Amino acid sequence: MGTRLKVSVLMLIAVLAVVWRVQSFTTTVMFAAVLFLSVCLSEFIHIWISHRAGLRCYGRILWPLGGLYGESPRTTLVSVSLAGPLVHLLLVIVAGVRLGNVQEILSLLNPAHCWQSLNSADMATLLVRLCFQINAAICIVSLIPVRPLAGGYALQSLLTRKYPEITVRDLLLRSGLVLSIFGLLAGFVFDLSSFAALSTFLLLLHIQEAVHWFRPTPPERSFDKYSYTDSYADLERSESDLDDFDGEDDIPGSVVDRWKNRRELERARRELEVERMEQEELDRVLEKIHLLGRDALTTDELHLLNRVSARLRHRNH
Repeated sequence: MGTRLKVSVLMLIAVLAVVWRVQSFTTTVMFAAVLFLSVCLSEFIHIWISHRAGLRCYGRILWPLGGLYGESPRTTLVSVSLAGPLVHLLLVIVAGVRLGNVQEILSLLNPAHCWQSLNSADMATLLVRLCFQINAAICIVSLIPVRPLAGGYALQSLLTRKYPEITVRDLLLRSGLVLSIFGLLAGFVFDLSSFAALSTFLLLLHIQEAVHWFRPTPPERSFDKYSYTDSYADLERSESDLDDFDGEDDIPGSVVDRWKNRRELERARRELEVERMEQEELDRVLEKIHLLGRDALTTDELHLLNRVSARLRHRNH
């Protein structure tokens, strides 16, 4: 369906963490199999629904808590975002019905005792418990309303119906930073290593996005032809030029050079998308100034004007 799938190294790290935690080769192998197959199933449904909805999904990265976009989409749908968590929820329900013991289910959901609750001499029981625990964890975490989790993209889809896209993205970025910091502190306070690791990972992602979001665009990019533009036509031409480099065979040089150039191309695409978003929002703000005056602008609109102004000053100097 035109989507490139990649497996994150965090998958291997999660398996190694389970080896250290449970000290059982059999449990670790079954954990890895259930985790990988569950994530693959949810991602297949996610990509299939995206394809049916007419949304382009260039790449997905499989990691222990589901899937991440290889390249953040400009628009998405609530149904597409929640497709993966719903698959995991369905697997949780099936495994929970199979277990049939409320006390056992509550024990598997308890972060402090979940690993001890997995112990079983019966392979079938161990498999059902792993299926329940893994999919319950993925479903719960995926619904946290911060990007790049599914709950964050679902919330973004809902908010963009009422507020400008640039305002929603700024709000989600700030809220994600705050929630990640609180999650990291809670993980240390309650001695939950997995919770602290997840919060750290989300914090690093949000810091990276924040640095890119608030910094001025450099005067020259690695690709001179993709300079900052002020018109839709130039943006369309730049995106068309970037699309010409989609194939790895088009990038000359060694493997390392191709990897570096591909990273630069992906960065250039992200910058072009941000510029397009700002250009559309800037046109609306300028029209509002023309009709109602500068005093009618909101704080977010003034923030946009100041950010674009700083970027243009930086480019001219």
